[in-house]
Amino acid sequence: MLLDLTNIIHFQRIYSMGLSVEELRESRMRSVVAYAEFVDSTGKLPNHLFCFFEGKDNPYYVPRIKKYTEDFHPIKCGGRSKVLEVHNLIKNQEVYNNNKKAFFVDRDFNEILSVQDPIVYETPCYSIENLFVSETVFKQILSNEFHLSETTNQLHEKYLNLYKNRQEEFHDAVLLFNAWYACLIWIRNNKGKETGVKLDNKFPKGLINMSIEQILQNYTLEDLKSIFPDATEVALDSLNLKVEEFKNCNKLKCFRGKYEMDFLLKFIDLMISEGKKNNEQIKFSFGGALNNERAISVFTHYAETPDCLDVYINKVINEIV
Repeated sequence: MLLDLTNIIHFQRIYSMGLSVEELRESRMRSVVAYAEFVDSTGKLPNHLFCFFEGKDNPYYVPRIKKYTEDFHPIKCGGRSKVLEVHNLIKNQEVYNNNKKAFFVDRDFNEILSVQDPIVYETPCYSIENLFVSETVFKQILSNEFHLSETTNQLHEKYLNLYKNRQEEFHDAVLLFNAWYACLIWIRNNKGKETGVKLDNKFPKGLINMSIEQILQNYTLEDLKSIFPDATEVALDSLNLKVEEFKNCNKLKCFRGKYEMDFLLKFIDLMISEGKKNNEQIKFSFGGALNNERAISVFTHYAETPDCLDVYINKVINEIV
């Protein structure tokens, strides 16, 4: 839904009270706040690239933008819908046509966005977290954060193989949940019914049994209905079709990214515990517990960079979108 002029005027009144952008960003008017920050900044930074992000994505995108320019200004909007709301506000203001703009959103379980003007970057996978969890990325984490050399330390191969095996089992265990939730998103987008489900960054506790030796599914569809009693009803035939689709997809890319990251972080905890139990020389260079947000910052240099992202950044900087 587009934000109207009344909301913008209301924001301007609040802004005149002297509250900081950070304070206002905590309000319900995040889209308007982000839009107003853009408006306020264009005069001061006329030649900068204005980058509009979802809430916690900056640490992933910023190093990749800096490969091409130092002249950029990041603006947090909130979730995917908030970035798109800001986009809709700006695209209707011809006065900003000459300002360089970049919009970054996760695809989630939505249909691929139609071409927007100005163009929006949408991840080719569920979210940026999916770009942190591949075998290639984990190899770099083992080498650089655990100092386990791929060529001289047998523990590198041991834990890489355990990671691959547990990740495959994890995908089998969470397939039903992902299929069910993807159906809820389809219903929301196509029938206008709210999902009735709020998800955390971590996979719901108790639904899988996870150890360094094995991961097993510990739930049924009826369990999901019980845990999320307000969830919209999903037709069984639709769910079965989605389950079959997901059996053949690249699970690493199409499953919910925050749960993929949650798996990575839990595996790291299990790996550290296993190393202590076996008196193995394992030392994690990052001190303290990691959550999803901190992991994005710590591991961002190892994460994959899709070719389409480099193409997009080049385009918006050179104003050929």
